[in-house]
Amino acid sequence: MSQIEAAKSGEVSEGALHAIKVAGHSIALTRVGGKVQAFVNKCPHLGMPLTKGKIEGGAVTCPFHGSKFDICSGRNVDWVKNFLGMPLPGWAQSALAMGKQPAGLKTLAATEKDGAIFLEV
Repeated sequence: MSQIEAAKSGEVSEGALHAIKVAGHSIALTRVGGKVQAFVNKCPHLGMPLTKGKIEGGAVTCPFHGSKFDICSGRNVDWVKNFLGMPLPGWAQSALAMGKQPAGLKTLAATEKDGAIFLEV
């Protein structure tokens, strides 16, 4: 694996998602507790971008179907809970999941040095 410079430190804020392109892939950067975190900017449900999602308590929620992921570990916290922000009953959640099982985010190791953020790729 190698390290590449992904962004300047000042471009990544706590509670905000910053999208970048790395080797043709969209990557989301943010800070949790001041530490830079990185993950593939794609919800495992249908591949929609997560950078339009909401961050709360160290987790990002997909704005399209309400799936929620721990930003630091990538672990799935909730799976397909709503449609465009409208809560769904359990039977509709199962239908919207389309048979896909809960899955986590692909995270990347991020480090910060000399005012720059580096990713392991």
